[in-house]
Amino acid sequence: MKLAKLSLAAIMAVGALSTANAANLEDAIKGVNLSGYGYYRFHDASGEEAYSKIELRAQLTAPVQENVQFTTRFTASKSTATNATSGSATPAVDRLMLAYTGFSNTTVTLGRMYAGTPLDDTAAVGLKVVSSPVKGLTLAAAYFTDNSAETNALTAAAVIYSNDMFNGRLWYVKQDSENSGANNDANYIFVEGGANVGPVAIKAQYASADRNNLVAALGAQVANDKASTIRVQATGKFGPAALRVGYITNDKNAGDVTIDGSAEGDNDLIYGGIYGLVQNNTADLSTLFGEVKAKFGKFGVKAGYVSYDNGTYDDQYYGQVDFAVSKKLATYVRYGSASPVAAGADDKTLARFHAQYNF
Repeated sequence: MKLAKLSLAAIMAVGALSTANAANLEDAIKGVNLSGYGYYRFHDASGEEAYSKIELRAQLTAPVQENVQFTTRFTASKSTATNATSGSATPAVDRLMLAYTGFSNTTVTLGRMYAGTPLDDTAAVGLKVVSSPVKGLTLAAAYFTDNSAETNALTAAAVIYSNDMFNGRLWYVKQDSENSGANNDANYIFVEGGANVGPVAIKAQYASADRNNLVAALGAQVANDKASTIRVQATGKFGPAALRVGYITNDKNAGDVTIDGSAEGDNDLIYGGIYGLVQNNTADLSTLFGEVKAKFGKFGVKAGYVSYDNGTYDDQYYGQVDFAVSKKLATYVRYGSASPVAAGADDKTLARFHAQYNF
């Protein structure tokens, strides 16, 4: 949304204008954009206490001078258990960066931003350079400090290519310990290749992690351990319906190849099932999954099935119904259940209601 549509008080509230420099409002807000969302969520899962969550996020982008752009993001969120007293949300400025575009087909970004690798969804302070020397080809290099919950440095390099039919990505990431006495050094490789044939798109991924102090799936502390995963997926769109099927297989050491240990649903890894119900990151685990979704006017429906081999669960079923109240307000209701391997054990369930307004 253009910031020019906001009241003067609202502009001042987000820090785009100061009372000391409010002489020319039109010039001050030229090229400034404000976007974001606010949502309410009710979440209930077996083995957890049900909770409500509210979150407000706003991102402000403004030109500083020719070829220089400033971006900042404000997020306030609050989760409250159903039997607890609600309190105010905790605000934070979680993004703050400057982007320079003075070089041909190149953007240089400095500040706190998403690390942006396929295996990492956290923010970090650093420098990122992204260049497109020829059509379809993108080269990226970055160095980050203060990554994830621990103080680690990340050095990353990538080659990305895409055209109308083929696409591919190659990432190498090196993690170095910055804490005194820590031994969290690691090397990560991510390879992806895809092809589009008519209404069908095929994608395959290979990811590996070679790191010290890896907490393997069995809970043992393993030095210099390696973990890898292979994932393939095919998607197709046929009229109002879309189909997605895939296969995942993890090696016997550890299936989790993410840099920051975050759930796979937050990263670019091919993922089967409902995020938060059963993860696809267990060692020596194979997974088959299928999902179908369709859209009918303001309504959308989605249903899926996941089969696990050599894991804690046998299978997973899930469904979701979406309703677009307007162009900016949307809601969904989601439910999923996973059956355990052990006889007599209870199913794992997850239910959620979510309403979100985008601006």
